[in-house]
Amino acid sequence: MDPDRLLTLTDAAMLAGCSRKALERRVERGSLHVIHGEDGQRAVLLADLMRSGLVALMPACAPVGSAPARVEEAESEREALRTALTATEAALRRSREEMRIVRAHLLEAEARAAVAEDDLTRVLLTGMPLQAVPMQPAARRGRRRLRTA
Repeated sequence: MDPDRLLTLTDAAMLAGCSRKALERRVERGSLHVIHGEDGQRAVLLADLMRSGLVALMPACAPVGSAPARVEEAESEREALRTALTATEAALRRSREEMRIVRAHLLEAEARAAVAEDDLTRVLLTGMPLQAVPMQPAARRGRRRLRTA
């Protein structure tokens, strides 16, 4: 069947295996979209019935009695997806841990760069070599900068 096929509410209800009133309630709730024809009659797209889960169509070429094989195939595919998901989650955890370590190294490098910048500023302002310039205490190193005039 063509998913773009329009069905009356009565035909759609018969195909879905429910009452027309049940479909009308879905329309009122907004979970099923209807199209109003020129004659005022309401119709539903087959694709909308399929999307809402009311109708599940099997391909016409599927051999009779192939459902158990398809179930086994779906189960094996589900297991493969579950295994892939587990591996992906583990890789994500490792990546997050590596990112945490890289951030810690970055903060440490920024702190060392700030101390080096302060030392360079001190040397440039005083004109004395680095060994002759008194150093900041270790507790005060980091983001503090010397003010220049």
